[in-house]
Amino acid sequence: MALVLLGAAVAGCASGPNAPSPELLQRIAAASTRSDHETLAAYYDREAATARVTVETHRKIAKNYPAMTTGGRGSANLQAPHNSIISKYESIATEYSGLAEEHRRMAAHVQP
Repeated sequence: MALVLLGAAVAGCASGPNAPSPELLQRIAAASTRSDHETLAAYYDREAATARVTVETHRKIAKNYPAMTTGGRGSANLQAPHNSIISKYESIATEYSGLAEEHRRMAAHVQP
């Protein structure tokens, strides 16, 4: 199980947060209707949720390291990179949630 989680985590780390696609950049630039902003809010909500899944995956991996080392020695060295990833992706999730909330506010202020 730990190897499956590790494989998923490594694959997730290799890709990192997604760079905005050209389509997303166009949608942001053209956003003018309530629907446009609601669609962008939903997109950012999904991205925040994905980042939170990454956080939980790395928490599980980090918890497994003490059991994988003899007498728990060396586990801090193995946990540290995951703790860094956890911190990074928690921040990313927060930022995406903020973007989603801002687009919801913008949607609420658009004249129908």
